[in-house]
Amino acid sequence: MLQLPQSAVGQHRSKRQDAIADPVLAMIAEHQRLAMAWQALYDQLQEAEFEATKKHGPRPIGLIQWRGYTIGAGEIEARREQLLEAGEINRATIEREYLDAKARYDAQLAAGVTWDRRAKLLRLSKEVDRRVAAERRYAKRLANTAPTTPAAAAALIQYMLDEEFCTDKDWWHLTALQNLVASLDAMPAAARS
Repeated sequence: MLQLPQSAVGQHRSKRQDAIADPVLAMIAEHQRLAMAWQALYDQLQEAEFEATKKHGPRPIGLIQWRGYTIGAGEIEARREQLLEAGEINRATIEREYLDAKARYDAQLAAGVTWDRRAKLLRLSKEVDRRVAAERRYAKRLANTAPTTPAAAAALIQYMLDEEFCTDKDWWHLTALQNLVASLDAMPAAARS
């Protein structure tokens, strides 16, 4: 998994000293730990599902077809809005199809839970969901915590870049963030603390 880049936290102080100086550094490490934990458990679940498929057939997935799109969860609401905004289909038809799409989606989710029970994977599946939710809550907390030192600011930016949140090398924000990390790293040691 991801390692906190030494260049981003500065080489003149220990990680412990930096974490005391700026809690964002400790938060990055904790987020990394949470992400690694759910990913390891998810890998276990994937392996168990693969084995269970041999006996129980494929697990139903939480996706449905609606007007040429394979969608699930919040995408159903977004598709409804797109269709309404386009104005090409009668509103009542869209609303009826929307309710049907939601019902079919809920049925897919229920079928997945039934499969998990039958395969004796419900507890593991719920634990993965719980850990993913915990990691996402912590990620929001991290995102809303302002670094108080240039070293932590650089470390947070580098951590986001290491997560590969953007693979489009032409995206100007990516270059700007990489330059910001380099600028923060190049600041004199006195300005970094």
